[in-house]
This record gives sequence, structure tokens and C-alpha cells, in this order.
Amino acid sequence: MADNQTAAEIAALGRLCGIAPEYCDNFGRRHLTSPETFQALLTAMGLPWEEPKLRREELARRRLGPWGRFLEPVQVWAPGSPPKLKVYCFTPSSDLPSPLRLSVALTAESGQKITWQSKGPAPLGSRPVPGGFRHHLEVRLPWDLPLGYYEVELTGEVGGGEESGRTRLLVAPEHTYSPECLAAGRRLWGFNLPLYALRSAHNWGIGDFGDLRRVMEWAASLGAGFVGVNPLHAPAAAAAADPCPYAPSSRLFYNFLYLDLEAVPEMEHCPEGQALAAGRAALRQGPLVPYEPVFRLKRGALELLFRVFQTRHGLPNAPQTSRGREFAAFLQAQGDSLKNFGEFCALADHLQEWDWRRWPREYQRPANAAVIDFAREHQGETLLHQYGQWLAAAQLQEAGDTARGCGLPFSLYQDLALGAEAGGFDTWAFPDLFARGVTIGAPPDAFSPQGQDWGIPPLIPQALRESGYRLFLDTLRANGPMGGMLRLDHVMGLFRLLWIPAGAEPAAGSYVYYPARELLAVLALESVRRRLLIIGEDLGTVAPRVRRELGRLGVFSYRVFYFERDAAGNFLAPEYYPVQAVAAVTTHDLPTLTGFWQGRDLTFRREANLYPDPRLAAADASQRQLDRLRLIEALKSRGLLAGAGPAADPAAPCPPEVRQGVVEYLAQSPAALLEVRLEEVFGLSEQQNFPGTVREHPNWRRRIPLTLEEIAQAPEPKSLAEQLNKYRGNEETGEKGKRLKDQETIGAIFFTFSG
Repeated sequence: MADNQTAAEIAALGRLCGIAPEYCDNFGRRHLTSPETFQALLTAMGLPWEEPKLRREELARRRLGPWGRFLEPVQVWAPGSPPKLKVYCFTPSSDLPSPLRLSVALTAESGQKITWQSKGPAPLGSRPVPGGFRHHLEVRLPWDLPLGYYEVELTGEVGGGEESGRTRLLVAPEHTYSPECLAAGRRLWGFNLPLYALRSAHNWGIGDFGDLRRVMEWAASLGAGFVGVNPLHAPAAAAAADPCPYAPSSRLFYNFLYLDLEAVPEMEHCPEGQALAAGRAALRQGPLVPYEPVFRLKRGALELLFRVFQTRHGLPNAPQTSRGREFAAFLQAQGDSLKNFGEFCALADHLQEWDWRRWPREYQRPANAAVIDFAREHQGETLLHQYGQWLAAAQLQEAGDTARGCGLPFSLYQDLALGAEAGGFDTWAFPDLFARGVTIGAPPDAFSPQGQDWGIPPLIPQALRESGYRLFLDTLRANGPMGGMLRLDHVMGLFRLLWIPAGAEPAAGSYVYYPARELLAVLALESVRRRLLIIGEDLGTVAPRVRRELGRLGVFSYRVFYFERDAAGNFLAPEYYPVQAVAAVTTHDLPTLTGFWQGRDLTFRREANLYPDPRLAAADASQRQLDRLRLIEALKSRGLLAGAGPAADPAAPCPPEVRQGVVEYLAQSPAALLEVRLEEVFGLSEQQNFPGTVREHPNWRRRIPLTLEEIAQAPEPKSLAEQLNKYRGNEETGEKGKRLKDQETIGAIFFTFSG
């Protein structure tokens, strides 16, 4: 009986903390959350469940919900009418004595502070709580507030007692930004490419921001509407670091390997750096990016350039030139976050260990005295990493300027990873926000029959909310280009994530729910402020509610050709694609169209023993042959293949008319955006990443075989552009002027009021 009661209490506490008691995978199989999973996930959240007294106290507190405190940590309000603050006043008795006086202090982002007092309104309801009662009030603020974030302090005086609290008020739009360039049914197409994989006569063995500028000019000349890249997040600052851009050390900062070092002004005065540049040609050879030698060469050059910078422009505390003052201003604007990042990287260099969990305990928190002492004694090493971030931010800004200058409707299309690695900067800088002893992933589906474990820790929903979503907000700002596009990887994570206990199979995990309404409010606010189109990667196990909510908010769906099927498995006709969507042939995690045609992904999966049951391999091979036939029939139905069409021969390369036909098939859809991966333009067969592998596949390393110079002269992109430009819809007029007008209306953050 006691064991049953304990299990029931643990399950109840888990549900109140957002842990789902069950879920269904894509095969329709029901998975019940086991007692062991409930316990592991509660432990990861830092919640007491083992000691009965503490467990029951926590259970009672959670059951009260908002009635358990004076103010909730976050409140959301839409503009257009005076906001109301929800308040829960405590009294020892069931009556709310009069008079009730409320003192309110509201601080805007500009620092402007307003205080006032008011008499409390009549309660909307009351509820018993330990020691007395709480009364629900709604306190109206006396002014309309413009979009923004407001810190509110409120004190209530009732019956001789006093209670106070703080809340963050989000005044957020009900819709994300909708760009003028997509008005009146206009459709745009563009490129998505792995920046690291670009070859050029210019780069140092890895694609860089200089290459990105050249790609933008080339894309604009073809009539493309945008250029997309992989996440640009900072990996571990080590030569042997995992290059996966979806498991970075930090999503707040950039990968310095993408720096175009020869474009840095200090290079002109750095003969040693120029000498290092002579060794870059050898790093451009071979089919894979040689990350370790590239890291050593570019890191050595960065140190030389920073030495020149210090000599010519001075340190930030005593800048000697306008360029020195620009760096000092950048450091001040970035604040503690960049300061901590520089210290983290310098510590990792010093200790020769890039997982902070293996550091001496005195270095495992940024506020520790040992870290402060280290930063004071190693200022130069810390500033080196901050200098690299300054250069990266400037070069990304230049890329955006290039896009605007050559007429691209969007400045840049960036990708935001779902999270950061467990031993990286983000978890070190914000340790209380991340769960430990669990990772996130996906349940079994047709794409990954064993499920997926992505190896990155989740954010704790309640901790994130208590912080006012500061890390989420800063992450959006670090990755959302002004006037651009931002794709959120696994956008379902704003609603729920599959948490997997350490050592367990993905199917043994359970979903944990997140405060989606408030997260979406932050997303919408940042989207409007930055004139940023939001795309949600909604592939895999997607609850129907998720697409409905995202669609209502204006977030674009991400529709991949392979997955858009009817109940019988046939490819959906183009007209069934939604308007508010990005249509794409494939993604970095999926086979290219040539690889799909030849079944290269199936061959690799079989050779790498990724099938839990050999019968699944045979079933997939049979299904793929059927898919080739269906693909041909889909193209023929639209008049995109002449005559009988090609044979569905897996031994032959994917015929060019099939590859071109699939792209035009998507172009015939009403989807406002069409994404074409660079690999598809040239019929490449190898995919960039194979989920579920580490050493078995050269993930995130494979280069595009052609150089940028060869790509610019190749006939395939020009033919593709002619094909797609027929489907652009209404031509834009005066887009540049509209963007400038939008920028002017955003303005500063302020509000006015009267008496």
C-alpha cells in the first residue's frame, strides 16, 4: 500500500511538473511513463521526491499553481488595451479587509521608471492555502504600453500586513513579422548551403564569411530571394572539437573558424599573419574539411592579429584609436555574457580541457572567486576570444549589408540549434537552467526506428520561466539577423521535449511540457522588432496542436518533399502545400535526392548496423523502389517528365530531369518560400549528416566538390534559376524603401503617459 501511494505521489508530482504520463509515437504505439522515468526526470529538475515529507510539501505547493504566490514570474499581455496584472493577495481569513492599497513600480527597457499607487479592486475569487486564503485580483495599469519587456514590482498592504513581489510583463504582438516581399501572393526561392563545406580560391580550408558575401552576390544575380546557412554557433575552442553545429558549446556566440581573416584590418600590419596565410592552399585539398589543422592555423593567425590590434589600438580600458574605442564599446554592450565567454574559453585553453564538468570544482561556476582571480591574471587570453567575437559580429553585419546592397529581400537565413552540449559554455554560465542526468531526443519513427538521442541537456521549464526567459531572449537576439529569416530546429521544443534518462533508450523517455504561450510571446516580439521571418522545423512526431498554434502566430511550416504524402503513401500534389511554408526537397539530416534515388542512406544504415531488426532493412529497400515509381508518376502527372519518363533504376544516378522535375514540382506549390540545397543543384549523392552516428559517417565534414569560382560559371545554377523564376508571382516594388520605413517605425523603446 505504501509503495503504491509513493508511486502515485511521484507520478502526480511529475505531472504537475509537466511530465507526460504517456505518449504515442509515429507508429501509434502508446508508451506509458514508468516510475523509474518519473523519478529520473524529477531528479534532473532538482525536485525532491525521495523523502516523503519534502515530496508531499512540494506536491501541495505545485497543486496550488498561481495561487501559491503573490505574483507569477511572467505575465503576457497583447497591446491595444490597458494591461492587467494578476495578483494573489494573502490574508489569514477568508475575507479581504478594506482598504487594500497597492504600490506599483514599472521599469521599461530604456530604464524609465514609473511608480503609482491604487486601491485594490474587488477579488475575482478566493482559495484556501496553508495558513489562510489567497484572493485573485486583476490590477489595471493606467496606460497602454508599447511592445516590450517591463519589470514590475508590486507591494500590497492589507489588514496591517504587507506582501510584495516581482513579475516580468511581456507586451507582445499576436503575430510574428510578415515581410512585405511576400505580400500579394509573391513567392521566393533561395539557396541553403553548409558554409563550412564551401571551397574557394580565397578561404583557409573552410568556408568563411567572405565566401558567404560572394555567395550572396551570386545568388542575387540569379534572382534568388535568400541564402541560408547552417547554425553559426560557437563550438568548443579546441582543435579536436566535434564540428556538429547542432551541439555547440554556446548558441550565444559565433564559430571563429568562419572568420575571413584576410579581411581583418590588422592583417595589413601583420607580416607573420600574412606568412601563415601562405599555408592555406594545402588545407583546401581533399573531400573533407580538415578541422584540426584549420583550427591550428586560424587560431594562430587570430592570436597574431590580436597582438597587432593591442599594439596599434590599445586595450579596452585605455583605447588609443577610434577602432580601439569601437572594440571597447562592443564589450560594454555585450556585458557579462561576453565577459564570461572570454573567461570560459581562456580557462579551457589554460586547463587543456573543454568540458567544464571535468574542471577543478573552484572553476565550475563563473561567479567563483577562483574564476575572478583567473580572469584578472589572464586578461589578454580572455580578450583574445572576445576580439574574435567582435570580428565575427562585424563580418556577419557586412554579409547582411551585402545582401541588402545586391537586392536580396532577406539579409540572411540563419538556423538556430535546439540546444547546447552538456559541458559547454551555456551550461557553465547558466547552470541552474539546465537539467542534469538527462538528454533530449525523439521517439522511434520511420526515419529512426530506434529513436534518437541528441546528447544535449534540456532547459528546465520552471527555471526558465523564473528567469524571465532571459536566455531564450538572448539566444534569439544572437541568431536572428535584422531583416532576415530564422529557422528554429525542432520547433516543437517550444511546446514539449522528449527527456531521456541517462543510459536509457529513447523510447523509455517521456515528454516534458514547456510554457509555450510565453515562449511564443517572446518569439513574436523579437520577430517584429527585428523584422525577422520565423520558420519552424516541424518534422517528426508533431502534435496537431503545435502546427495550429504556430500557424496562428505566423510561423512558417517546414515541408520536406519526402514526407509530404497522402494516406496511401503517394506524394502530395503541389497544391496541398500550405502558403505559409518553406518547401524543400531534403535537409542536412536526410539523403540528397540522388542519394535517396540510389538508396545510399539505406545501404549505409545496413552497413552501420542501425537497423534493430534485419527485416526492417528489407522492408525499407522494397519501399524505396516503390517510392521511386511514385516519384516518377508524381512528376509525370504534372507534365514534368517527357514521354514514359526514366526507369526507376537504383543502380544509375538520379536522372537530371528527375532532380529538376522535383524542384519544379515544389515550385508549383503555393508555398511562399522554396529552399534549394546546393547539393541538389549539382546532383551530389552524399548527405551532410547521418543522425545516430558519430565516427561511422563523416558528419559535418563533406565539402562541395566545386569551388565558388566554378559554381559561378556552371550551367546548372543558371538553368535552375530560369526554371524557378517563372514561379515568383508578383514582382516586388520599392522593397528597399519599405525595409527602410519598417526600420524607422521600430524606433527606440519608450512610452509616454499623462496624469
